Amino acid sequence: MDSVLDNLLFLLGQRMPRLQSSSAKPDAKLTLETAALWRQYGCGLLLSELDEEGFRDGLEQAATLYRDLLKRRSACSEFDQYYLARSKGEPLFDALAVGAWDLARDIAARMTSTWMQRMEAEEDFHYFGVLSAMLLQRPDLDSELAAFERCLQGGQSYRFDAVKGLTLADAEAFEAGLQGMIEEQAAWVERQQRSGLFDPYLHKTSAFVFIEGVALVRLARNRALKTEERYRLIPAPALGGGAG
Repeated sequence: MDSVLDNLLFLLGQRMPRLQSSSAKPDAKLTLETAALWRQYGCGLLLSELDEEGFRDGLEQAATLYRDLLKRRSACSEFDQYYLARSKGEPLFDALAVGAWDLARDIAARMTSTWMQRMEAEEDFHYFGVLSAMLLQRPDLDSELAAFERCLQGGQSYRFDAVKGLTLADAEAFEAGLQGMIEEQAAWVERQQRSGLFDPYLHKTSAFVFIEGVALVRLARNRALKTEERYRLIPAPALGGGAG
């Protein structure tokens, strides 16, 4: 793991100066790639050293990069639009996962409210819409949830089950949805590993810490829902501490 962490730090050292330059044009693709590296680095520290502070810092770095990109959205090129679609906002999970609530709300407030039809699935767009409305206590929470359900056309979505449970403060429904999401994630990881085409950094780090799941558990606890102490792919230390 030491060599993985060293390599991740090297890659971050190459990318961060470009992203932090005030004179450089914002690069949405590079920002999301670099956020993923910070996520992997934080997860690697948690898995190898039980370094909860390093974990939180890595994820908060990822979320902050994304928030700063959204602040400069108007300066992005037309080629960046795909990466600015609301459903590409995985760093929102990073902020939620470490309990950085102000940062998460700032990201949610800055994400686009327009569905990019050719660039994202509508159900994913509304999933992020439900989370954003929940975080910001917006009055459109119920309509976002209804739109999410409509997109499914009667099909199964564990994401929908989980956020509906959150919305209704139904701990049992939330748990069922979350467990389904965890099983789907575990199956995806196994398929990737069997394929031999996986990202070696991801599959030694964040593949073993389901950050989206951590984020949802944080949200559930914040809304006073009873949750388990630990879950598959959600190590207990990932749920410890966090900002207010």
